[in-house]
Amino acid sequence: MASTSPDAASDLAPPFAPFFGMAGVAFAMIFGSLGAAFGTAKSGIGIAGVGTFRPDLIMKA
Repeated sequence: MASTSPDAASDLAPPFAPFFGMAGVAFAMIFGSLGAAFGTAKSGIGIAGVGTFRPDLIMKA
C-alpha cells in the first residue's frame, strides 16, 4: 500500500534534487542568452564589415 505521508517524495529522490533542477533551468537560460548575444554580435560585426566594402548590399530597398 502506498504511503500518504508528506515525506513520501523524499523516499524517491534526494533532498537536494530541486536545487539541481532549478540550477539546470538557470544555466539553460544563462547560456541561451549568452549564445543569442554572441550570435547577434557576430552578425553585427559581419554586417559592419560588408558595409565598408559593399554599401549597396547594406542599403538595399
